[in-house]
Amino acid sequence: MRKFPNLDLNLLKVFASLYHTGSVTLSADELNISQSACSHALQRLRERLGDDLFIRIENRMLPTAYSERLAEQVLPGLALLGQGLASSHPFTPEDTHIFRIAVTDYTSWCLREFITYLSESFPHIHIEFIQLAERLPEAALKSSAIDLVCGFAHQQEESESLNRLVWLSDYYVSVRCQSHPVAEHLSLAQFLQYPHILVTPWNESRGIVDITLSRQRKRRQIAIRTASVLAAPYFLQQTSYLLAAPSRYAETIAESLSLRVSPMPLDVPDYQLTLYWHKTRHNDPKIAWFVRLFSDFHQCS
Repeated sequence: MRKFPNLDLNLLKVFASLYHTGSVTLSADELNISQSACSHALQRLRERLGDDLFIRIENRMLPTAYSERLAEQVLPGLALLGQGLASSHPFTPEDTHIFRIAVTDYTSWCLREFITYLSESFPHIHIEFIQLAERLPEAALKSSAIDLVCGFAHQQEESESLNRLVWLSDYYVSVRCQSHPVAEHLSLAQFLQYPHILVTPWNESRGIVDITLSRQRKRRQIAIRTASVLAAPYFLQQTSYLLAAPSRYAETIAESLSLRVSPMPLDVPDYQLTLYWHKTRHNDPKIAWFVRLFSDFHQCS
């Protein structure tokens, strides 16, 4: 890697922001500078490092190969520097802060009441939801590329690197359209007879229902795979498909979509909505404030 003494730290902050946002406009807003100042900073960095760093393709700034290598070294260092500086000052929610939270579409939907509370009580706190392709992005949590993960689990978890807060438990129900051939509760034989919609937020090969069935040496038919819990019920209309969905969501949309909801014909483990953060940031005042507020809100609601 090239050496570059006396590089302005503010230029590296611009680099980090552009790497995460892929946009000069968004980076300028994030850093509270003008777009022109952001563009000039990028140009200075390009000249200093001798690389384009970011190429505009389809209205997005994509990192070059050199940028990717640079990010591997620079971003963790900036994160550690930020943590060190933050630890010497108390967190004040009256200042403007952005929390980057990795979510699925369903876990972000479940956060809507908390987000309403945040907007009313802490107007300077902003949330950026990020969809990631892996369930627990530990490296991103450690580097502070994201602050928290709002995910879910089906069993007790132990991790050497992550702390967690379970904030809601719920069960699955079987959902189908009103015109489905099975009018009453499904038997297991009927459950296996009809095709299913499988929800895989992280492109998994199978879900908890399939895992449960495999223990009984049984298998269901998969007609559609989708990463979206929220979109999945819309594929049920006027079909013979079945969907295993969280009861919390299914009961909310059943009437508007003319769906039939019934108990699962097999014993599927409940899921737990869980907030995760990296243990190296457990005493970070920013993370500690959010976790405490989040926990208090859900204990009171």
